[in-house]
Amino acid sequence: MNARLGVASDLAGAFAIPVHTRPGLEWLQRLQLAALRQFERAGFPSSRLEDWRYTDLSGFAERSLRLSQPDPLGARRSATASAAQPVPAGMGVVAIFDAGMLLPAASRLEPLAGLSLLGLDSAPARPAWETSLAGDTREDGDALASLNAAMLADGLAVEVAAGVDVERPLYIVHGSGPARIAHDRIILRLKPGSSCTLIEHQTSSGASAANSVTDIICERDARLTYVRLQDGSDEAFHLATQRIHLHAGAEARLLGIDLGGQLARNDLRVTLEGPGAATDIHGLFFADGRRHIDNQTRVDHRAVRTRCREHFRGIADGSGRGIFNGKILVHPGADKADAVLRNENLLLSRQAEIDTKPELEIYADDVKCAHGATTGQLDPASIFYLRSRGIDAAAARRMLIAAFAREIVKQLPVKDLEDHIVELLGSRLPDLADVGAAP
Repeated sequence: MNARLGVASDLAGAFAIPVHTRPGLEWLQRLQLAALRQFERAGFPSSRLEDWRYTDLSGFAERSLRLSQPDPLGARRSATASAAQPVPAGMGVVAIFDAGMLLPAASRLEPLAGLSLLGLDSAPARPAWETSLAGDTREDGDALASLNAAMLADGLAVEVAAGVDVERPLYIVHGSGPARIAHDRIILRLKPGSSCTLIEHQTSSGASAANSVTDIICERDARLTYVRLQDGSDEAFHLATQRIHLHAGAEARLLGIDLGGQLARNDLRVTLEGPGAATDIHGLFFADGRRHIDNQTRVDHRAVRTRCREHFRGIADGSGRGIFNGKILVHPGADKADAVLRNENLLLSRQAEIDTKPELEIYADDVKCAHGATTGQLDPASIFYLRSRGIDAAAARRMLIAAFAREIVKQLPVKDLEDHIVELLGSRLPDLADVGAAP
């Protein structure tokens, strides 16, 4: 038996009885069992798959088996240090998850006009949960999303009413401490003409593991700003999936930043389903030490006059490794699609590595599409110029790296988060005297 299938089978055995045995949640039990059986059939993704060519999940699989049994719904705990971080100023609703469980006492869940917040066991939210989970029981589904569905212990379904503008951001923390595993899920639905900002902060301490899923639907003319920040511990495994669907005229501004984790993998899937749907995507990763960070994005143009602008930047130092695979797929009938994909990477050491693969697949007429990628080192001419102005070599290199990162970081809608990321990047940059030297 394939080793990953074997671990998947062991996980299925460890979780043969769903945790949700409370009356009224039989529908959830059925979906979780179906998702578990699908995951058992599929197993963990292997490097034989093109999208997993550079990322080995054997460590995550083994840790998942050791930490496989989630807590039952209602077993609320106090927050670990990773989940109990300060909340940036200006946030509205705040939801704190720890090891996959929502902590109401640590959260700020006051109801707002036009905004509903419903848990996994809320009867009105059942249709949203059924729609989200049912897709992860099918054979053509994503294996890690199926695992999340099977192991799901808690989650939050958010809906913004038609025409409502939620002024302050929704802030969700996904935290996990040592020897903990988190499988949580967020569902967000923006009704026609509504708008909101959602910020997800994925963090951890010690040797933890996380596998989160976020499903977002933007109905006609809705406006979304979405931020994902991952700054987990050096021993943590962070896996995350976002699936975002945009109806006619809807717009989404998306930003992902990966700065932590021993291994981090993020899968972003955006579907432009209606005419005039548009998205702007920005991303940044910093893989230092022996960190491994893998970002996979896919944008599907399925309607006429859809637009996408995607800009990712990566930095690798030490023996770190970064992967970026961005794919834009223009389906038949998606005429007049307009898409641009750019990826720029910076190598700071001889041992660092970045693998990049921007892709375009076009099956429609009268489209404007372009893509490109570059990987290089700090510009010696720029370093020389700064040194000629009296700036020492290390400071000059720091300034250039900061400027490279800030092009993405400045897209953040919250100043406190921008300052946090700039400070974190600065603390992680080593003595840069030799950075940028030719290999």
